[in-house]
Amino acid sequence: MLLFEDYRKKLTESIRSLYPEVKDNDIAPDRTGHADLALRAFSLLRKGDIKIEDVVSKITSALSGEDYIATITSSGGYINFTLNPAKLMEAISSEIYGTDRFPDVFQDPERVSVEHTSTNPTGPIHIGRIRNSIIGDSLFRILSRYGYRVTTQYFVNDSGRQVASLYVGYRKFGQNENLTTEKLLKAYQRMHREVEANPELEKEVDETIRQYEAGKPEVMDGIRTICSVILGSINGTLERLGIKIDDYTWESDLIRNGDVNRVLESLEDELEDEGGAKYVSSGGRKMFLTRNDGTSLYFSRDIAYHQYKMDNFDWIIDVLGENHKEHAGHIKYVMKDLLHRDGKLDFVFYSYVSLESGKMTTRGGNIVTADELLDRAIEESLNIVRNKRSELPESDLSRIAQAVATSAVRFHIVKLNANKQMVFKWSEALSLEGDSAPFVMYSYARAASILRKAGDADLRPEGSYGDLEAPLVKKMYEYAYVLHDAASGLKPETIANYLLELTRTFNDFYTNCPVLTADSSDRGRRLSIVSNFKNIVKDAAYLVGINVLEEM
Repeated sequence: MLLFEDYRKKLTESIRSLYPEVKDNDIAPDRTGHADLALRAFSLLRKGDIKIEDVVSKITSALSGEDYIATITSSGGYINFTLNPAKLMEAISSEIYGTDRFPDVFQDPERVSVEHTSTNPTGPIHIGRIRNSIIGDSLFRILSRYGYRVTTQYFVNDSGRQVASLYVGYRKFGQNENLTTEKLLKAYQRMHREVEANPELEKEVDETIRQYEAGKPEVMDGIRTICSVILGSINGTLERLGIKIDDYTWESDLIRNGDVNRVLESLEDELEDEGGAKYVSSGGRKMFLTRNDGTSLYFSRDIAYHQYKMDNFDWIIDVLGENHKEHAGHIKYVMKDLLHRDGKLDFVFYSYVSLESGKMTTRGGNIVTADELLDRAIEESLNIVRNKRSELPESDLSRIAQAVATSAVRFHIVKLNANKQMVFKWSEALSLEGDSAPFVMYSYARAASILRKAGDADLRPEGSYGDLEAPLVKKMYEYAYVLHDAASGLKPETIANYLLELTRTFNDFYTNCPVLTADSSDRGRRLSIVSNFKNIVKDAAYLVGINVLEEM
């Protein structure tokens, strides 16, 4: 939970003492430009002969002693409140001075599991799938910042038809070669082509699955080995993007330790049979847990995995592609209605990323990997940085280019609502202008430069805040509410879009309000504003994967 001087809450409580029927969501930040906070008074005005002028008068009288309120006006059915920027600045500065961040948090005891990525270990991560990792990692950072105890999870699919095909393909077409991700991927793609030409090869895959679930050591260990190689490559890509996974759960372990069998036993009264295959029903749909030969399906293993997570966490969050919505609904039905598990379970769905040339598939070989994307982004960024800062040594140019590239890729993906389809365009992703990570990074570096030049000057938030200072102070104070909305709504794009708004507001301030050359009566206050801006941008930028730099 967040700890800060919550003037919105304070205002709500004061108004509720006059009008108990006012709800929390009746008072919200105003986006029209008329005020900072607005009360929707329609429900009050429907009662008898109450006029809005009378409501305004009553509220004004009750708040006459509150110095955080600057003005109270009405417009239509709304009562508008502007806040005193000096009080907001005081609240921001006191927290940053005391805890080095605004807002501060109180550690929430709730344990949260965020499962993301979980890419099948049959090839490298491509652009179409990297959105999962970026959204998931941003959620991890936001919830951790909010105060939750968060663990990131990767469900390693080393069971089922795809990895069995990978194993058979490797044994048939690449067994005498050194194990590398590239060679395994080629064998997997060749196996896919061979099966299309000769469907009889599927029998070898089926036999491998049976041997695997029967516990044949050679098969289980062989599959684990080749999956580990590809998983290592996937982790390398994630590390380049600043993404770290805490825990890995292997599907095979759920088979080996009997968790899958225990799921089947728990659902015994609900299981139905179709030619030896076992399933449960929901709304006329059959959800199969085993094949007719008794081998398990992904659905039963995923139930076992969610059982494990509910035993160890208070809140479970799964980041899944939009084509998994039906599967997620079945999981929730089984967990809640059949197994009667009451843990908190949420799903965050995202639309896949496609190229302008079309959809990507690992099996078909039509992919652009995330590593290829990053390599090109770094190359492009290095050219731009070298042109702008040719006096810097190559090591500094490389460091800046790396930060710009990874930040640009992450931000380009996370700023868009996860439900919206995304066609990846190189020109937009690598743009160093407009609504991009470099736009935020340059403003941060500009603030850092101002503070370096100011040296040991006093930062004094006191004074009268002008029309060009107040909007930036208010936008900074808004961060606490944005952080709350992003955490409660599981929407990292909320932070991303706030960062763009905050940066634009700072640039307006920078253009119109001299800081280093300001009069002594204004200089300390404006330096304090710049310092607080720098602190908040750094905090929010980390949440969406932007690596801010002191100098660019």
